[in-house]
Amino acid sequence: MGGKKRPTLSQLAKKAEKEKAQQPQKGKKEAKKEEAPAKRTIQTLDEKVFQTIAKEVQGMKAVTPYEVASKYGIKMSVAFKVLRNLRDRGDLVLVAKGHRTEIYIPAKRG
Repeated sequence: MGGKKRPTLSQLAKKAEKEKAQQPQKGKKEAKKEEAPAKRTIQTLDEKVFQTIAKEVQGMKAVTPYEVASKYGIKMSVAFKVLRNLRDRGDLVLVAKGHRTEIYIPAKRG
């Protein structure tokens, strides 16, 4: 029935002083966070990177989109498209396909 007890005036004053003291400290931390470089991923792929991926993939035992995406800093969707394009060209052979990923091997080994 009663409800929540309200703080006294002195408690409110102390709380306000603490918040004012913490605000400059938070500003310093936020400034440091903003300075840190964010990890960038490539959303579109140029021909030079595509050719590099095509050469590197030939030396691997098995190729997954995750490996390509993490190694070259591209998005997973772009990695899927690259590997499917290489499969259509005949450079890769699809070995296994699941709900979320695809596993390829170079055509020379397949």
